[in-house]
This record gives sequence, structure tokens and C-alpha cells, in this order.
Amino acid sequence: MTLRAAVRLSSAALTFALAMGALVDATPRSVDSHAAPSPSGEAIYLKGVLWSGELLLASRADTEPLTGEQAACVSCHRQSGLGGTEARNVIPPITGQFLFDPRAARLDEVQLPYIPGARPDRTPYTEATLARAIREGVSSEGRDLSYLMPRYALSDADMAALINHLRTLDHRHVPGVSSMELHFATIIAPDADPVARRGMLAVLQQFFEDRNIAPRGLPALNMAPSGNTAYAKGMFKVNRRWVLHVWEPTGPPETWTEQLEKDFAAQPVFAVISGLAGRNWAPVSTFCERRAVPCLFPNVAQPPADADHNFHTLYFSRGVLLEADLIGAGLLDTSAGKVTKRVRQVYRAGDVGETGAHALTAVLSAKGVIVASRAIPHGAPPSALAEALRDVSSTDALVLWLRQPDLTALKDRSAPPIPLDAIRAGTGREKWLLGQRLDSPMRGGGHSWGPTNRFLGFKRV
Repeated sequence: MTLRAAVRLSSAALTFALAMGALVDATPRSVDSHAAPSPSGEAIYLKGVLWSGELLLASRADTEPLTGEQAACVSCHRQSGLGGTEARNVIPPITGQFLFDPRAARLDEVQLPYIPGARPDRTPYTEATLARAIREGVSSEGRDLSYLMPRYALSDADMAALINHLRTLDHRHVPGVSSMELHFATIIAPDADPVARRGMLAVLQQFFEDRNIAPRGLPALNMAPSGNTAYAKGMFKVNRRWVLHVWEPTGPPETWTEQLEKDFAAQPVFAVISGLAGRNWAPVSTFCERRAVPCLFPNVAQPPADADHNFHTLYFSRGVLLEADLIGAGLLDTSAGKVTKRVRQVYRAGDVGETGAHALTAVLSAKGVIVASRAIPHGAPPSALAEALRDVSSTDALVLWLRQPDLTALKDRSAPPIPLDAIRAGTGREKWLLGQRLDSPMRGGGHSWGPTNRFLGFKRV
């Protein structure tokens, strides 16, 4: 991970965190000891799977039925249950407090936090009227619900489990939030690049300092409530000081999750911002998913294998796996009249380039392209690259999954000459994939293609 990439991703994470911080309630929510978690209700809400293991079925008039994950409540109401907006359609919150709290005599007496789409003036639901709404699409006031709301055929047991889950959505204490402070962490793995570490921390620390010097808004109402917002007494009322904690686990990766749990117990945080690792981010991802703590744009070249299934960790890209897909697409492109028959790859054993090389092999082999890969042993001097390239053919396409010290070794005059034809120096799509033309480190005055965006810290030639 390069310094420029670390700075860019840290800035993206901070922008996202700024938006998240604006959504924190003025008063932290308390825990309701009467609302016990319901695994079966959670499965219905998140995955569309009933207690029996069958898929949830949802129907609307004049449309095909929805099943399973397509029918799950989370698709519209989000994991938080707070709903959202889509174009002009407003999805209301369905957490317990918005469904069941008694209606206040006047809007300015409502104690609910302001959420778009909330109806504090509506007749509160009971479990019976909520079950009717879910099954028949009729509100607590006897009106038809929006056409967008499907009708669900749930058994009494499944309905009770789902309603119980909705009640629990209100009462999870938000970690890292007090009346005066909002706590964040950034996590740095032991194998992180020291230069990238300094650059990332400089950006984060400067941002926190600037934000605390000039907080957004004044510690008083900055809006004139009226109509549906008349009850929003707590909107934008609190300015919290942002606090950054740097967590740096040590030792083998299998111990990192436990170390992070101890850090979290000592000081809970609202979110993990950015972060930095060499090859392994999986223990950190496991921690964030287990704790339900958002982890925003970590600087990693190799997201965990289950990254597509992570809910709380948001990656900027798929890293070297995305690189492999893009390079493979370029090599398989025949629009310029050139067909790739054989590809030579070189990578460092134990580095993230090894994962990229394996992924590219799978892409190309599936299309009948011969792939020959060579691993430079871990710890071998950069001069070992010359041996890995000694029998490259002029008809080969060459992909190097290497870091700068190894690439610098290509300038060594003792390295064997590499025919210019071996360098996929682009035309058309390949040029777009591999980046900007650079002065060649090769003998013979050829050219190579390197990325303009040094996100991964690798160069493909």
C-alpha cells in the first residue's frame, strides 16, 4: 500500500464517518432488559428464512412473488430498521419505539428521535394490529399501506419472532457515544508499511484536530421545527468532540481479534476509520462483524475471502482480486486482432501478489490460456527476479505482481534482455487497464505500462 493510496482512502473514510457522525442521536439510547434477541426473527428480517428453514414468501398484486432474501425486510427497512428514501418513496422506520410508543398529546411532547418517514401522530400499533399490517397491508388506523409494502403469509410463531426482533432494534446501546464525545478507532496491523502508516495517521489526526477546532453547527437549535418535524427537539443540538484511538495488535494474526476485543472493552468506539494492513485483514474484519462496528475503507490490497458477505466492513475495492479480473479481461480481449496464448507471471511468495496471480490463473485457464507462474522465494534478494525471467519468450504476455524493490532490480544491467514483444504495451483496452506509459526499465529502450493510480503498490508490465 503506497502513501498516496493510504491518504486517499483515509480521506474517503473520514468523509463517510462525517456523514455517520451526523446521524447519532442527541441522547444515547438505553438498553431494554425485556427485549431478548430472537435468532429466528433475525433470520426472517435479514435473510428471509423462516423458523422451519423454508424461504419467506412475499406478494403484491399484479407482480411476481418475492422469496428468500428478495423478500427480507432488510432490503427496504435496512438492518437498523430505520428505513430510508428511494427517489420520492419514503420507507418508514419499523423499530419497536416507532411502532409501539404511546402517542403524545402534542407533537412537541414526543420523545422520539427525528427520522424521515416517522409518524409520531399515528395510532400506536399493538402486536395484533402489526400482524395484520404485515399479513394484510392495513395500518394501525385501518388504512391501506403503500403498494410497495408486500404482504407476508407468516405463521403465528414466525410472526411473534419477527415482532420480537423489531423490538430489539431500538435498544442496542450505541458504542463510543457519550453526551460530549464520539470515539473512533483506526487499526494498524504489524505488517503495515511504515511510510503508509505515517501518512495515514497524519491525515486522520489532522482531520480530527481541524474538526474539533471548528465543530459543525452551534450547540443550539439551528432549524425551525414545524409540521412533521415539530417533535424534533433534539435535532442538531449536540456538538461532540471527536476522539481517535490507534489500535495496533501485535504477534500472530490469530491473536489479533482477541486483542481488539480488549481494546474495545477498554474504550468502545462508534466506528473503525481507515486502517492499514499488509496481507491479512481477516481478523480485523471478524472483530468488526462480531461487534457490529462499521469499518470504513481500510487500506488493504487483499480483502478477506468472505468480504462480499461482510455487512459492517466497507472496502474501496476488491484489491488484487479486482486487478486480476481487469488484467484477465485485457489479456482476453481480441478486438485489436492479437490473441494471448501464453502468460508468464512472477510474484513474491507470501505477498499479496500471490493471491492476485492465483486469481488471474483461474480467469485465464478457464478460457484455455496457458499460464506459467514463478514465485520468488520470500526473503530472496531482488536480483532473484532475473532468474525468474530468464526464459521469457517473445510471444509471452508478462505480468509482474511485485513491489518497488523488485521492479527497481529490472534496471540492473546484469539482468537478461527481455524482448519488447514480451511486454504487453498497450493498445486499446489494455492501455486503459494498465495505466500510463512510463520510461522503460528494460534493456533495448522498450516501454512498459504502470498504473497512474498506485493503489496497490504493484506494477504490471
